[in-house]
Amino acid sequence: SNELLVSMYVKGANTLANLLNLVYFLILFPFCMAIIISIFKHASLFRSLLIMAGGFAIMGVAIYVAVNVLMSGDTSKFVYLEHPEIPEKVILCGEVFLMGLVCFLSIKYKKYYAITFSLVGTIPVLWMDLTHKAVEGNTCLRIDTFAAVMYLIVGFVGILICIYASGYMKDYHHHHTDVEDRSGYFLALMFVFLGAMFGLISSDNLGFIYFFWEITSVCSFLMIGYTRTEEAVNNSFRALWMNLLGGCGFAAGLMYCNMVLGISNLSQITPQAAGSIIVPVTLFAFAALTKSAQFPFSRWLLGAMVAPTPSSALSHSATMVKI
Repeated sequence: SNELLVSMYVKGANTLANLLNLVYFLILFPFCMAIIISIFKHASLFRSLLIMAGGFAIMGVAIYVAVNVLMSGDTSKFVYLEHPEIPEKVILCGEVFLMGLVCFLSIKYKKYYAITFSLVGTIPVLWMDLTHKAVEGNTCLRIDTFAAVMYLIVGFVGILICIYASGYMKDYHHHHTDVEDRSGYFLALMFVFLGAMFGLISSDNLGFIYFFWEITSVCSFLMIGYTRTEEAVNNSFRALWMNLLGGCGFAAGLMYCNMVLGISNLSQITPQAAGSIIVPVTLFAFAALTKSAQFPFSRWLLGAMVAPTPSSALSHSATMVKI
Protein backbone atom coordinates (compact mmCIF):
# COMPACT_ATOMS: atom_id res chain seq x y z
CA SER A 1 0.00 0.00 0.00
CA ASN A 2 2.78 2.42 0.91
CA GLU A 3 4.66 1.54 -2.26
CA LEU A 4 1.53 2.26 -4.29
CA LEU A 5 1.13 5.68 -2.65
CA VAL A 6 4.79 6.52 -3.31
CA SER A 7 4.39 5.40 -6.92
CA MET A 8 1.32 7.59 -7.37
CA TYR A 9 3.12 10.57 -5.77
CA VAL A 10 6.16 10.18 -8.04
CA LYS A 11 3.94 9.81 -11.10
CA GLY A 12 2.01 12.96 -10.16
CA ALA A 13 5.23 14.90 -9.58
CA ASN A 14 6.59 13.78 -12.95
CA THR A 15 3.35 14.82 -14.65
CA LEU A 16 3.57 18.27 -13.10
CA ALA A 17 7.23 18.58 -14.10
CA ASN A 18 6.38 17.61 -17.67
CA LEU A 19 3.52 20.12 -17.79
CA LEU A 20 5.81 22.81 -16.43
CA ASN A 21 8.40 22.15 -19.13
CA LEU A 22 5.74 22.16 -21.84
CA VAL A 23 4.29 25.44 -20.57
CA TYR A 24 7.77 26.97 -20.71
CA PHE A 25 8.02 25.68 -24.27
CA LEU A 26 4.72 27.34 -25.23
CA ILE A 27 5.88 30.65 -23.77
CA LEU A 28 9.50 30.73 -24.94
CA PHE A 29 9.51 28.83 -28.24
CA PRO A 30 7.35 31.39 -30.13
CA PHE A 31 9.88 34.08 -29.15
CA CYS A 32 12.68 31.91 -30.54
CA MET A 33 10.65 31.38 -33.70
CA ALA A 34 10.22 35.14 -34.00
CA ILE A 35 13.98 35.71 -33.89
CA ILE A 36 14.61 33.11 -36.58
CA ILE A 37 11.77 34.29 -38.83
CA SER A 38 12.94 37.92 -38.63
CA ILE A 39 16.19 36.87 -40.34
CA PHE A 40 14.25 35.92 -43.47
CA LYS A 41 12.98 39.33 -44.56
CA HIS A 42 11.28 38.18 -47.75
CA ALA A 43 9.02 35.28 -48.65
CA SER A 44 10.69 31.96 -49.41
CA LEU A 45 9.80 28.29 -49.39
CA PHE A 46 12.14 27.67 -46.46
CA ARG A 47 10.50 30.40 -44.37
CA SER A 48 7.05 28.99 -45.09
CA LEU A 49 8.15 25.46 -44.15
CA LEU A 50 9.81 26.79 -41.00
CA ILE A 51 6.61 28.56 -39.95
CA MET A 52 4.55 25.44 -40.63
CA ALA A 53 6.92 23.16 -38.70
CA GLY A 54 7.25 25.50 -35.73
CA GLY A 55 3.56 26.33 -35.78
CA PHE A 56 2.41 22.72 -35.76
CA ALA A 57 4.89 21.94 -32.96
CA ILE A 58 3.33 24.71 -30.85
CA MET A 59 -0.17 23.54 -31.75
CA GLY A 60 0.61 19.94 -30.81
CA VAL A 61 2.06 20.91 -27.42
CA ALA A 62 -0.84 23.27 -26.68
CA ILE A 63 -3.39 20.56 -27.47
CA TYR A 64 -1.47 17.99 -25.41
CA VAL A 65 -1.31 20.25 -22.34
CA ALA A 66 -4.96 21.29 -22.68
CA VAL A 67 -6.21 17.72 -23.06
CA ASN A 68 -4.19 16.54 -20.04
CA VAL A 69 -5.67 19.29 -17.88
CA LEU A 70 -9.24 18.92 -19.14
CA MET A 71 -9.16 15.14 -18.67
CA SER A 72 -7.67 15.29 -15.18
CA GLY A 73 -11.11 14.42 -13.80
CA ASP A 74 -11.57 17.11 -11.16
CA THR A 75 -12.37 20.24 -13.16
CA SER A 76 -12.40 22.36 -10.02
CA LYS A 77 -8.80 21.47 -9.18
CA PHE A 78 -6.04 23.87 -10.11
CA VAL A 79 -2.61 22.66 -11.14
CA TYR A 80 -0.09 25.01 -9.58
CA LEU A 81 3.38 25.33 -11.02
CA GLU A 82 5.62 26.81 -8.37
CA HIS A 83 9.14 28.22 -8.47
CA PRO A 84 9.26 29.10 -12.17
CA GLU A 85 12.67 29.41 -13.75
CA ILE A 86 11.78 32.61 -15.59
CA PRO A 87 13.97 35.17 -13.82
CA GLU A 88 12.18 38.22 -12.52
CA LYS A 89 15.09 40.34 -13.77
CA VAL A 90 14.21 39.32 -17.31
CA ILE A 91 10.67 40.58 -16.71
CA LEU A 92 12.03 43.89 -15.37
CA CYS A 93 14.39 44.31 -18.33
CA GLY A 94 11.53 43.49 -20.68
CA GLU A 95 9.33 46.16 -19.13
CA VAL A 96 12.11 48.73 -19.49
CA PHE A 97 12.63 47.71 -23.12
CA LEU A 98 8.93 48.04 -23.94
CA MET A 99 8.81 51.47 -22.28
CA GLY A 100 11.91 52.59 -24.19
CA LEU A 101 10.52 51.33 -27.50
CA VAL A 102 7.22 53.16 -27.00
CA CYS A 103 9.03 56.36 -26.04
CA PHE A 104 11.38 56.13 -29.04
CA LEU A 105 8.59 55.58 -31.58
CA SER A 106 6.40 58.24 -29.94
CA ILE A 107 9.19 60.78 -30.34
CA LYS A 108 9.90 59.61 -33.90
CA TYR A 109 6.28 60.13 -34.98
CA LYS A 110 5.68 63.10 -32.66
CA LYS A 111 2.90 61.33 -30.72
CA TYR A 112 4.13 62.48 -27.34
CA TYR A 113 0.95 61.63 -25.44
CA ALA A 114 1.76 57.91 -25.71
CA ILE A 115 4.93 58.50 -23.69
CA THR A 116 2.88 59.70 -20.74
CA PHE A 117 0.75 56.55 -20.62
CA SER A 118 3.82 54.33 -20.95
CA LEU A 119 5.70 56.07 -18.14
CA VAL A 120 2.69 56.23 -15.81
CA GLY A 121 2.03 52.52 -16.25
CA THR A 122 5.60 51.21 -16.06
CA ILE A 123 7.67 53.39 -13.71
CA PRO A 124 5.55 52.81 -10.56
CA VAL A 125 5.64 49.04 -11.13
CA LEU A 126 9.41 49.14 -11.63
CA TRP A 127 9.77 51.20 -8.45
CA MET A 128 7.67 48.71 -6.50
CA ASP A 129 9.76 45.78 -7.73
CA LEU A 130 13.15 47.43 -7.32
CA THR A 131 12.37 48.62 -3.79
CA HIS A 132 11.15 45.12 -2.85
CA LYS A 133 7.69 46.34 -1.91
CA ALA A 134 6.09 43.65 -4.06
CA VAL A 135 4.88 40.50 -2.33
CA GLU A 136 7.20 37.60 -3.15
CA GLY A 137 7.24 33.86 -2.73
CA ASN A 138 3.84 33.03 -4.21
CA THR A 139 3.00 30.80 -7.14
CA CYS A 140 3.71 32.52 -10.44
CA LEU A 141 2.25 30.11 -12.99
CA ARG A 142 -1.04 28.23 -12.91
CA ILE A 143 -2.87 25.92 -15.26
CA ASP A 144 -6.58 25.44 -14.72
CA THR A 145 -9.41 24.35 -16.98
CA PHE A 146 -10.03 27.90 -18.21
CA ALA A 147 -6.37 28.25 -19.17
CA ALA A 148 -6.64 24.90 -20.96
CA VAL A 149 -9.49 26.22 -23.09
CA MET A 150 -7.42 29.30 -23.93
CA TYR A 151 -4.50 27.04 -24.92
CA LEU A 152 -6.78 25.42 -27.48
CA ILE A 153 -7.91 28.78 -28.85
CA VAL A 154 -4.46 30.34 -29.04
CA GLY A 155 -2.60 27.18 -30.00
CA PHE A 156 -5.05 26.05 -32.67
CA VAL A 157 -6.70 29.13 -34.16
CA GLY A 158 -3.73 31.42 -33.57
CA ILE A 159 -1.25 29.06 -35.21
CA LEU A 160 -3.52 28.51 -38.23
CA ILE A 161 -3.65 32.29 -38.66
CA CYS A 162 0.16 32.49 -38.54
CA ILE A 163 0.53 29.72 -41.12
CA TYR A 164 -2.06 31.39 -43.34
CA ALA A 165 -0.25 34.72 -42.93
CA SER A 166 2.92 33.28 -44.42
CA GLY A 167 1.28 32.89 -47.84
CA TYR A 168 -0.95 35.92 -47.39
CA MET A 169 1.97 38.33 -46.93
CA LYS A 170 3.58 37.11 -50.15
CA ASP A 171 0.40 37.91 -52.11
CA TYR A 172 -0.10 41.12 -50.14
CA HIS A 173 3.17 42.58 -51.36
CA HIS A 174 2.53 41.30 -54.86
CA HIS A 175 -0.58 43.51 -54.98
CA HIS A 176 0.76 46.36 -52.80
CA THR A 177 4.03 47.19 -54.48
CA ASP A 178 4.02 50.63 -52.85
CA VAL A 179 4.45 49.09 -49.39
CA GLU A 180 7.94 48.09 -48.28
CA ASP A 181 8.22 44.33 -47.86
CA ARG A 182 8.84 43.77 -44.15
CA SER A 183 6.89 40.53 -44.02
CA GLY A 184 9.57 38.79 -41.95
CA TYR A 185 9.19 41.48 -39.31
CA PHE A 186 5.40 41.19 -39.44
CA LEU A 187 5.38 37.39 -39.08
CA ALA A 188 7.91 37.61 -36.25
CA LEU A 189 5.58 39.99 -34.40
CA MET A 190 2.76 37.47 -34.75
CA PHE A 191 4.82 34.80 -33.01
CA VAL A 192 5.90 37.22 -30.29
CA PHE A 193 2.20 37.94 -29.84
CA LEU A 194 1.44 34.23 -29.43
CA GLY A 195 4.29 33.76 -26.94
CA ALA A 196 2.97 36.66 -24.88
CA MET A 197 -0.53 35.22 -24.98
CA PHE A 198 0.68 31.83 -23.71
CA GLY A 199 2.56 33.61 -20.95
CA LEU A 200 -0.46 35.69 -20.05
CA ILE A 201 -2.91 32.83 -19.77
CA SER A 202 -0.39 30.68 -17.86
CA SER A 203 0.43 33.36 -15.27
CA ASP A 204 -1.11 33.74 -11.86
CA ASN A 205 1.33 36.37 -10.60
CA LEU A 206 -0.06 39.82 -11.40
CA GLY A 207 3.39 41.15 -12.31
CA PHE A 208 3.83 38.42 -14.90
CA ILE A 209 0.34 39.05 -16.27
CA TYR A 210 1.06 42.78 -16.56
CA PHE A 211 4.29 42.17 -18.49
CA PHE A 212 2.71 39.86 -21.04
CA TRP A 213 -0.34 42.12 -21.18
CA GLU A 214 1.87 45.03 -22.28
CA ILE A 215 3.64 42.90 -24.90
CA THR A 216 0.31 42.22 -26.62
CA SER A 217 -0.44 45.96 -26.61
CA VAL A 218 2.91 46.86 -28.20
CA CYS A 219 2.74 44.03 -30.75
CA SER A 220 -0.74 45.09 -31.79
CA PHE A 221 0.48 48.67 -32.16
CA LEU A 222 3.44 47.62 -34.34
CA MET A 223 1.33 45.38 -36.58
CA ILE A 224 -1.34 48.04 -37.12
CA GLY A 225 1.33 50.52 -38.22
CA TYR A 226 2.95 48.03 -40.60
CA THR A 227 2.47 50.03 -43.82
CA ARG A 228 3.79 53.26 -42.19
CA THR A 229 1.22 55.37 -44.00
CA GLU A 230 -0.19 58.37 -42.18
CA GLU A 231 -3.49 56.56 -41.62
CA ALA A 232 -1.75 53.45 -40.32
CA VAL A 233 0.46 55.44 -37.96
CA ASN A 234 -2.49 57.42 -36.58
CA ASN A 235 -4.58 54.28 -36.05
CA SER A 236 -1.69 52.39 -34.49
CA PHE A 237 -1.10 55.13 -31.94
CA ARG A 238 -4.81 55.29 -31.16
CA ALA A 239 -4.69 51.57 -30.38
CA LEU A 240 -1.52 52.08 -28.38
CA TRP A 241 -2.69 54.86 -26.10
CA MET A 242 -6.02 53.19 -25.41
CA ASN A 243 -4.35 49.91 -24.50
CA LEU A 244 -1.66 51.69 -22.49
CA LEU A 245 -4.41 53.52 -20.63
CA GLY A 246 -5.86 50.14 -19.72
CA GLY A 247 -2.35 49.04 -18.79
CA CYS A 248 -2.17 51.96 -16.35
CA GLY A 249 -5.36 50.67 -14.76
CA PHE A 250 -3.91 47.18 -14.51
CA ALA A 251 -0.68 48.55 -13.02
CA ALA A 252 -2.66 50.49 -10.42
CA GLY A 253 -4.64 47.37 -9.50
CA LEU A 254 -1.44 45.36 -9.30
CA MET A 255 0.17 47.88 -6.93
CA TYR A 256 -2.97 48.10 -4.79
CA CYS A 257 -3.03 44.32 -4.38
CA ASN A 258 0.65 44.14 -3.45
CA MET A 259 0.98 47.20 -1.23
CA VAL A 260 -2.47 47.41 0.37
CA LEU A 261 -3.91 43.89 0.36
CA GLY A 262 -0.57 42.09 0.60
CA ILE A 263 -1.34 39.69 -2.26
CA SER A 264 0.37 39.25 -5.60
CA ASN A 265 -1.64 36.55 -7.38
CA LEU A 266 -4.85 36.71 -9.35
CA SER A 267 -6.19 33.60 -7.59
CA GLN A 268 -5.76 35.29 -4.20
CA ILE A 269 -8.21 38.07 -5.02
CA THR A 270 -11.51 36.18 -4.96
CA PRO A 271 -11.12 34.76 -1.40
CA GLN A 272 -10.79 38.31 -0.06
CA ALA A 273 -13.68 40.19 1.52
CA ALA A 274 -15.88 41.77 -1.13
CA GLY A 275 -15.37 45.30 0.15
CA SER A 276 -11.58 45.09 0.03
CA ILE A 277 -11.35 44.03 -3.61
CA ILE A 278 -13.70 46.60 -5.15
CA VAL A 279 -10.79 48.87 -6.09
CA PRO A 280 -8.52 46.31 -7.82
CA VAL A 281 -11.42 44.50 -9.50
CA THR A 282 -12.67 47.81 -10.91
CA LEU A 283 -9.19 48.66 -12.20
CA PHE A 284 -8.72 45.24 -13.79
CA ALA A 285 -12.19 45.47 -15.36
CA PHE A 286 -11.25 48.86 -16.81
CA ALA A 287 -8.10 47.34 -18.31
CA ALA A 288 -10.20 44.54 -19.79
CA LEU A 289 -12.58 47.04 -21.38
CA THR A 290 -9.73 48.71 -23.26
CA LYS A 291 -8.07 45.44 -24.28
CA SER A 292 -11.31 43.96 -25.65
CA ALA A 293 -12.23 47.25 -27.37
CA GLN A 294 -15.51 47.76 -25.53
CA PHE A 295 -17.29 51.12 -25.70
CA PRO A 296 -15.94 53.79 -25.48
CA PHE A 297 -12.64 52.17 -26.51
CA SER A 298 -14.00 50.40 -29.59
CA ARG A 299 -12.46 52.83 -32.09
CA TRP A 300 -9.00 51.31 -31.88
CA LEU A 301 -10.26 47.96 -33.14
CA LEU A 302 -11.92 49.60 -36.15
CA GLY A 303 -8.67 51.42 -36.92
CA ALA A 304 -6.78 48.14 -36.72
CA MET A 305 -8.35 47.16 -40.07
CA VAL A 306 -5.69 49.18 -41.92
CA ALA A 307 -3.15 46.47 -41.08
CA PRO A 308 -2.77 43.29 -43.15
CA THR A 309 -5.71 41.00 -42.44
CA PRO A 310 -3.88 38.34 -40.36
CA SER A 311 -3.14 40.87 -37.61
CA SER A 312 -6.83 41.70 -37.33
CA ALA A 313 -7.69 37.99 -37.25
CA LEU A 314 -5.13 37.41 -34.51
CA SER A 315 -6.34 40.34 -32.40
CA HIS A 316 -10.07 39.86 -32.98
CA SER A 317 -10.82 36.16 -33.08
CA ALA A 318 -7.90 34.25 -31.65
CA THR A 319 -6.28 35.97 -28.76
CA MET A 320 -6.23 39.51 -27.49
CA VAL A 321 -9.91 40.42 -27.20
CA LYS A 322 -10.50 37.02 -25.55
CA ILE A 323 -8.15 37.71 -22.68
